[in-house]
Amino acid sequence: MGFDAERSARIAAAQEAALPVWEATGDPDTLQQFLKDNGCHGVEAVFVTMGLLNCDLAEAQRAFFNAPCRDAERRFHNHVMDLLEEAADHDA
Repeated sequence: MGFDAERSARIAAAQEAALPVWEATGDPDTLQQFLKDNGCHGVEAVFVTMGLLNCDLAEAQRAFFNAPCRDAERRFHNHVMDLLEEAADHDA
C-alpha cells in the first residue's frame, strides 16, 4: 500500500522510536501502548506494527485490535462491521 511522503515519514519515525521498546520487550501489547502514548494510531500504528513484527497485515491488525489499550478502537471497528453486515442483510 502506498502512502504520501508525509505519512510514510511518520510511519518510519514511529517505527524507529518504537524499535527499542519492541526489542526490549517483544510484547505486542507493550508496543501498542507505546505507540498510543506517542500519538501513533490507526493505520499508521498497524503499519509500524507490521514493520517491527515483520508480519503481514492480518497479524498486525490482530496485534493492534487485541491490545488492551486499543479497546476503544476495537469496539468502534466491531460496531462499524456490525452496521455494514446489517446493511448488507437488509439489501439482500
